[in-house]
Amino acid sequence: MRRLFFLTLLLASLAYSGEYWHIEKGASTMKILSMPTEPRQAALAGAGIASPANAGEAMRNPLAGAVANTPVLSFSRTEFSDLTGASRVSLLAGSVFGSWHLTAGIESLNYDKIEGYTEDGLTAEGLSFTAGTMATQLGIARNFSSMSAGLTARYANQNIDDYHMQGLLFDGGVKYNLLKNFAFGAIFNNLGWIFSDSKEIAPLSVQAGITASCALPLGFSGAVSADLYKRNDSAEELRTGLEIMYEELFSVRFGYYDALSMGFAVKFSSIAIEYAYQNRDVLEANHIFGVSLYF
Repeated sequence: MRRLFFLTLLLASLAYSGEYWHIEKGASTMKILSMPTEPRQAALAGAGIASPANAGEAMRNPLAGAVANTPVLSFSRTEFSDLTGASRVSLLAGSVFGSWHLTAGIESLNYDKIEGYTEDGLTAEGLSFTAGTMATQLGIARNFSSMSAGLTARYANQNIDDYHMQGLLFDGGVKYNLLKNFAFGAIFNNLGWIFSDSKEIAPLSVQAGITASCALPLGFSGAVSADLYKRNDSAEELRTGLEIMYEELFSVRFGYYDALSMGFAVKFSSIAIEYAYQNRDVLEANHIFGVSLYF
């Protein structure tokens, strides 16, 4: 436990230092790797890292790998606005082996054909190219009484026409349960290297948050989350989220960062269906759908 804890702290300290941290605004590449993939994360505006509820969240939150106590298969799809012209899907499988929780995931972002241009900047009739990103990852997590920790290794590949880049990246985090109804978590994402013909920088980020939960009348419960998020090429963000649940059968979610997001989840025996709506300044409205199967 101590080795995993100190390794996570060491990597976290490295994530907040070095030449790849304080860089020009918007300069990082492979930004898909910083976007929420699961409906719950999107509905809470990216908050709630201290209270993961679905193993599928391990695509972005390494602490989520320790959530499931049975094998799970989680699928999600993002429907972007027409302005973006892209589609994103992810698939994650998780299982328990003794005291350890293992996850394996894959995700891809593919754009529609992009119209090309001449050297004069005019549209070249019939000229187009493609672009896309694909990433695979393996994760390990474990619960230690009031603490849990997780670590994920990711390989990513991005191509824009005939320009290619590859990345070897890591996520890590620790979580503490404070008292009875409070949880604190801290994670880093995309710490590693990008290999390409020119200098490219991954969307390295750190995030710390706290979740307070309580029981409500009639069998309901609630949780409020507040997270601080910082990516190497953007300003700090305060992300907030509210989740109201009825046992494990149903939940509604709301979040706020630069706009209001919302969603819900319904669970039927061994299947959970989730949805989120997210509206951002640049990407406009996104719809995220998710399905999880528990075995």
